[in-house]
Amino acid sequence: MLVVALLVFGCLKLGMWQLHKAEQKQAITLALADGKLNVVELAAQGKLDEESIEALHTRTVKLTGRYLVEQSFFLDNQVEQGQAGFHVLTPFLLNDQHTVILVNRGWVAGFTDHQQLPVIATNPAEQTVTGMLWHQKKTGFQLSKPDATWSKVQQVIDFEYLQQLPKPLVPHAILKLDPAVAQDGFVRHWDVPAGQVEKHLSYAYQWFGFALASILIGVYQMLEKRQEKD
Repeated sequence: MLVVALLVFGCLKLGMWQLHKAEQKQAITLALADGKLNVVELAAQGKLDEESIEALHTRTVKLTGRYLVEQSFFLDNQVEQGQAGFHVLTPFLLNDQHTVILVNRGWVAGFTDHQQLPVIATNPAEQTVTGMLWHQKKTGFQLSKPDATWSKVQQVIDFEYLQQLPKPLVPHAILKLDPAVAQDGFVRHWDVPAGQVEKHLSYAYQWFGFALASILIGVYQMLEKRQEKD
C-alpha cells in the first residue's frame, strides 16, 4: 500500500503542476489581450517588495527612466524558430534614481562561433518603456554554479547572482518589453502558442487518471488479500 500511496501522491503532484502551467499560460494570454486597456504606470515610491511584484504579475506596466547600458547581459540557449540565439536583458533605472528593474528586450540571433556575441545598440537617454511585468519566483536549473566574476553571458536569470551589479535589481521582477515597440532587431514572442493551455490540461487529466487508476488497483489488491485470508 505504501507503493500505491507514493504513486498516487506523485501523480496528483504532477497533475497539479500541469494545472498550474495551464493557469499560468492562460493568465499570460489574458494579460496580453487586456494589457493595452489597463496599463499601470509604475513610478516606484519606496521599495518594491515580493508582494507588490506578485500583485502586478502579467500586468502591462509603463516605466520611465533610462537603460544601464554597461550592465546588459545575454541569456544563452534561447531558440526562435529553430535558430539558436540570446535574450538581451538590460537593467532599467527608474527616474526615482533608486529603483532598477530588469528588462527583457527580446531575442537576437547568435553566431556559429559561440564565443562571438551580437553587437546591441542601446539608447542611454531617458525614455518610457512598456511591457508585461513578470514575477520570476524560481531560478532555472544550472549544471554548475555561475562564476564569481561577472559574465556577459548567463545560462539562467539568477537574481542572487545579479545582485553583484553596481545597481541592485528589484528581486524577481522582469519587464518583458512590448512586442509593439520598435523592434530594433529584436524578436519578441511572449504570447502563448495556440493549444498550449489545452495541452497542459490534457496532461493534468492524464496524471489525475493515473492517480485514480492507482487507487482502484490498490483497493482491488487490498480486497483480494482479505478474501485470501478469509
